[in-house]
Amino acid sequence: MHEGAVCREILLIAERAARQNNIRDITGITLAVGAQSCVNPAQLQFFFEIAKQNTRAEHAVLTIEPDDTITGPRQEYVRAIEGD
Repeated sequence: MHEGAVCREILLIAERAARQNNIRDITGITLAVGAQSCVNPAQLQFFFEIAKQNTRAEHAVLTIEPDDTITGPRQEYVRAIEGD
């Protein structure tokens, strides 16, 4: 069950990008997931709802998109971050 660690990394990436781009509130995060990923989307959503509390992403929606073009050892990446 490594979804908790993946979720923390997603939020760290989003928070860093938000600071660099003067975004106060993150409203959406899109995660691309490769066919060989072992991430369970339901568990990732569960952890995300908990981990986002008291962050810039507190009201954000996590969208998980399958991406069969991803190859190599890293099977997940943050594709997009939206915010105000």
